[in-house]
Amino acid sequence: MMPILARVGLHLRPLVMADAPAWFAYLSLPGAVEHTSWSLDGIEVLYPQIAASNPFRSDAPALFAIVDDLDELVGTVGFHTVFDDPHGGEIAYNLHPAHWGRGIASEACAAVTQWGLQERGYARVDAYALDSNSASQRVLDKSGFHRVRLETGLRAVRGEPRDFWLYRREV
Repeated sequence: MMPILARVGLHLRPLVMADAPAWFAYLSLPGAVEHTSWSLDGIEVLYPQIAASNPFRSDAPALFAIVDDLDELVGTVGFHTVFDDPHGGEIAYNLHPAHWGRGIASEACAAVTQWGLQERGYARVDAYALDSNSASQRVLDKSGFHRVRLETGLRAVRGEPRDFWLYRREV
């Protein structure tokens, strides 16, 4: 069973190659990836992520498009990394800046996390938020995650090592 959103007018569906132009367009907007470790050198960086996604295999990444009733891409959410011990995944999400601050990311993150725990049998779901990204930290708090620890210099952001908070949700 696919994860669902309770919000009227928005739906989740598997992310497909045809979503890449709209995804890249909003990720390229000012501020869209400011608080992330994304390196968007071109639309080509999105293709391998979409190609690797398979929501029907519990050992594969699973990326979902958040779309409106016209099937226009509003954002993405899903597990870009799956790990074995214990079985689980790392979730990430992003939204078109025009949709920020409406609770969409929190609802989508909670729905896909619950799907991973129930349908995929994950023992835990991890998420990382840049220490300066209070909006993402609020998304994770609202989605039922708890803060585990600060990971110093975990990932590079615009070429500089940065600290990220590890969040976790377990069964």
